[in-house]
Amino acid sequence: MIIPQIEYSSATSPQQLIQTIQHWSLFGQIAITGIDGNAIDAVKPILRKLGGTVDISLEFDSLDAEGQLAMLNEGACRLINRDPSSNFERVPSDRQIGLIENPPLDQAIPQNTLVSLDSPTASRISELEMARIDCLVDIGDLTPELITDFFKTVLVTDRPDGLWSTVIVDPIGIALGLAYSNYESLLHAIETRCGTYWSRSRDGLWIKGETSGATQQLLGIRMDCDRDCLRFTVTQDSPGFCHRNTHTCFGQERTIQSVVERLQQRLAEADESSFTHRLANQPEMLEAKLLEEAKELSLASQQNDQDEIAWEAADVLYFSLIAMLKNGVPLENVYAELARRMNRVVRRDPGLKN
Repeated sequence: MIIPQIEYSSATSPQQLIQTIQHWSLFGQIAITGIDGNAIDAVKPILRKLGGTVDISLEFDSLDAEGQLAMLNEGACRLINRDPSSNFERVPSDRQIGLIENPPLDQAIPQNTLVSLDSPTASRISELEMARIDCLVDIGDLTPELITDFFKTVLVTDRPDGLWSTVIVDPIGIALGLAYSNYESLLHAIETRCGTYWSRSRDGLWIKGETSGATQQLLGIRMDCDRDCLRFTVTQDSPGFCHRNTHTCFGQERTIQSVVERLQQRLAEADESSFTHRLANQPEMLEAKLLEEAKELSLASQQNDQDEIAWEAADVLYFSLIAMLKNGVPLENVYAELARRMNRVVRRDPGLKN
């Protein structure tokens, strides 16, 4: 797959770097190269903010063992090693990866290796993809046309019309529906970062929400393992993806997202009889319920009663969701924080807060 490569510069502010990473995280991966060992403190907040939503690989000019572990524990996915004859001794093997620059066409490239190219072409990147080798491409070379040409080369379809099936999901992975893509629609989607598909009935571009207002911001594009299907991750504006004005095309489902939507509705209503509304507007009451239910969950876990544990965990989750939503924290932010913590390689000291 293409991994956008960002060359680190101390002249770039952390906020600018965050914006650049967010823009180029279309494939869920980013590599930041050329980081000075003195820049650890500047990189840490970036990893804390984005390490749960983007797989960030880092390459340092110099970094000691403690610094290497610190980067992984803050949220980096992998460390890039330019020296094939050495490894990072304290870093697990699956958390470090080698790098080969501009290999000849006939050079055998081992697995768990990245390739960087000075003059990337869609055909060369596609050859590497067929060999399951990821390719670093400097963002200065990464045009929408190069990306779309790459997908056109590697994607396959058995449809007579040549369209690629495209599954659309929201940021927490709930399937919204199925659409179809071709070169033109994919190029438009990448250029505009809007949910854009190919309408079979109109035989033309379908820019989701252009007439209904239910627009989509394109967050990510992935291929499946057989390269015969795309997945678009999008933020879906109201009233939803379906023409029946529902969030998904699969009808009303009992998911965590439907719980969040119900709570958001209760919070928006000025109904003083609503327990949810009162909790959100009475901080002392919400604090008391959070502490009470956490204690009850702890007691239930000691009794090894599965039904009681599920009951109390649901209470804790309900009150936690209210605390999140009243402060504008979406569910995907919590998912991202949990994902960031999964990158840690050192167990957390129970005596430490962070």
